[in-house]
Amino acid sequence: MMNFWSQLFDTSDFPSRWNCGDWTAGHGWLHILSDLGVWSAYFAIPCVLLYFSLRRKDLPFRKVFFLFGAFILLCGLTHLMEAAIFWWPAYRFAGVVKLLTAAVSWVTVLALMQVAPRALAMRSPEELEREITARKQTEHELQRLNIDLERRVEERTADLAAANAFLRHERDRFSTTLASIGDAVITTDTEGRVTMLNRVAEWLTGWTNEDAQGRPLADVFDIVNEQSRQPVDNPALRALQEGVIIGLANHTILIAKDGVERFIDDSAAPIQDADGITQGAVLVFRDISEKYQAEAKLRESEARFVQLADAISQLAWMSRPDGYIDWFNSRWYEYTGTTFEQMEGLGWQSVHDPDVLPEVLQRWRGSLKSGQPFDMVFPLRGADGVFRPFLTRMVPYRDEQGNIVRWFGTNTDISEQKQIQQELRDVAARLSEADHRKDEFLATLAHELRNPLAPIRTGLEVMKNAADDPAKMEAVRNTMERQMRQLVTLVDDLLDISRITRGKLELRKSHVDLNDVIQSAVEAARPAIDEARHDLSISLPEPPVRLQADPHRLAQIVSNLLTNAAKYTPPGGRLALTAECGERDLKIAVEDNGIGIPAEKLEEIFEMFGQVDHPMQQSTSGLGIGLTLVKSLIEMHEGTVEVHSAGAGQGSRFVVRLPLSKEAAGSEPPPPTGTPDAVSTSCRVLVVDDNKAAASMLAMAVEMFGHQTQTANDGKVAVSIAAEFLPNIVLMDIGMPIMNGYEAAQHIRRQPWGEGIILVALTGWGQDEDKLRSKAAGFDYHLVKPADPSELRKLLADVAPLADQHHH
Repeated sequence: MMNFWSQLFDTSDFPSRWNCGDWTAGHGWLHILSDLGVWSAYFAIPCVLLYFSLRRKDLPFRKVFFLFGAFILLCGLTHLMEAAIFWWPAYRFAGVVKLLTAAVSWVTVLALMQVAPRALAMRSPEELEREITARKQTEHELQRLNIDLERRVEERTADLAAANAFLRHERDRFSTTLASIGDAVITTDTEGRVTMLNRVAEWLTGWTNEDAQGRPLADVFDIVNEQSRQPVDNPALRALQEGVIIGLANHTILIAKDGVERFIDDSAAPIQDADGITQGAVLVFRDISEKYQAEAKLRESEARFVQLADAISQLAWMSRPDGYIDWFNSRWYEYTGTTFEQMEGLGWQSVHDPDVLPEVLQRWRGSLKSGQPFDMVFPLRGADGVFRPFLTRMVPYRDEQGNIVRWFGTNTDISEQKQIQQELRDVAARLSEADHRKDEFLATLAHELRNPLAPIRTGLEVMKNAADDPAKMEAVRNTMERQMRQLVTLVDDLLDISRITRGKLELRKSHVDLNDVIQSAVEAARPAIDEARHDLSISLPEPPVRLQADPHRLAQIVSNLLTNAAKYTPPGGRLALTAECGERDLKIAVEDNGIGIPAEKLEEIFEMFGQVDHPMQQSTSGLGIGLTLVKSLIEMHEGTVEVHSAGAGQGSRFVVRLPLSKEAAGSEPPPPTGTPDAVSTSCRVLVVDDNKAAASMLAMAVEMFGHQTQTANDGKVAVSIAAEFLPNIVLMDIGMPIMNGYEAAQHIRRQPWGEGIILVALTGWGQDEDKLRSKAAGFDYHLVKPADPSELRKLLADVAPLADQHHH
């Protein structure tokens, strides 16, 4: 099938009709001319039918005519194809044309079958003639009746003209009356349709009288509720339905034709004739926008005032000119826990302090009489029964003539301000006390620094003239050594307090033996105890107790307590150091029979710069920071410290409690970690310090230890000398000009010859961050000035073999 349609116009597989059979020329042209004649006739007939159908659009059964035209045209097309086949053998296309002709033929047959009954039912020409004659007779009768009707209409028109003239006169008089009214007027018929608007109604509604005529009243008179914006029942329509006068509800808005909104009030009444029959309704209304807006502004102002008064934190109230309070805000009721009925008039006096109320009333009446503002602080009782101070102010509100019409008052809770003021006074007192203590501390610090410096200075003078007296030189040296140790202790305590205050001090805990800690502490405090000729008794638990603690700081705690006891006990006194091991903690007590502590000073004894005042003849050294340092270090060990004293001259007892872990208490002491005495090895030591005197003295001390030295006074020179001297050890200051110690150490470490040198930082900077920074710069050790000579000697002895090994 698809092949058939694709070759519809293909003639290659058919011969032309001239070549099919024995066609003579005459025979062939006879068929050709006959088919062309039939085709031309068939083509002309549809054209005539089409023209006729288009000209007579009232022609019955026009579709049948179109079908006939199509049928005849297709029949002509088949004859045309019969003629064309003599030259163009398109037999497939010719077959399709014949099939189409057959289909249209049967469609035409079916259409004729449907039309035939209707055509048979059509009237004959005789019947149509009779109908036309009857119509002409009817038209003649109608003309006669029309003439009679026109006559009667003329008579009625004359009567109506007279009646209309009278009505126009009455209407004009009615319109004039309505126009002269200041209110808007709308009338309606019984169906609620507009019959008339006066000029005021036209202006308010935006509708002209002509445009509104006959329209439903709801279209012209569009009213809604102010709050809900929903349509309002039309009063005129209600008047029609109920037959009574109807007034409009409040808060009604008229929406004009142009969208303008106006507040109105109105009323409507039915229009009735003499028999009481309702003929329509009349609606009278007026614009009250200005009046309503004024009342709205007043209400809004009052509402805003109430909202503001309720929102403020103060208690607020208002009274009449005579002082009769007739309004309170919500904060008043919340605070007092009362109601308006309880407070109205003079009820507010019930929340006042009875002792203060008379003065309040006196000043209150004075303000009412003079008209001057009222300003006073007095207590008010709250709902919880607590009296709190309030700053109360009352001011008058006057009219244009200056007469007082209202009083407005507020009560402001100032209890927090009072508390802050008291706290500020307390802070000021504490600051004043701290400032006083600071001044005392600075004076004491100067005194304590001068105390060891004086014998040191004197000793230097004595050494100049006693070079030949070894015994005197030794005595002077011992004295200077003790005073130097005291100076170092003072500086160390100050640095420790500074580290603790800034949170920079860290404990280095380990398992320590209590006996070792006590021995170290006693050794440190022994010079002060022996100098004052005190008797010290020591009682320690058996077996030895081991703790998880920082051994250096724990020894410092006990040493400070012993030194403190030695200071504040007259010469020849008794000191006792005891330790007891409980189930959970270790108790260490230091007791003396010294000057004691007054009861009022027991709480201050651990505060910074806190010292017990005592007569000048009993003055002792100290900065007042030792016990503060003790308390801080104990708390860092999660322990406590307390002091007991029966009073002045009754001695004192300090008790330290430290937590005792079971693991620490039962553990065995670690094996000794010391190293055998190092074999003395001579090294090359480079001493670097921008202080030439310090560098020279340190070099002399190092040489006395058996080492070879050279000195430099800045980092750059030190690097240059080290490149030639090739030292085993470098003792270097940090803060130096040109090139500091960090930079010099980094430069040395970058040199091939500097990798094995032992670098020791010897500086006044001793914070933990300083030690970390020196390590990062390449230093192996970090010593804080002034370095203890024995400690320095031991360090040189320990590192000398290592330095010599690296050098080789």
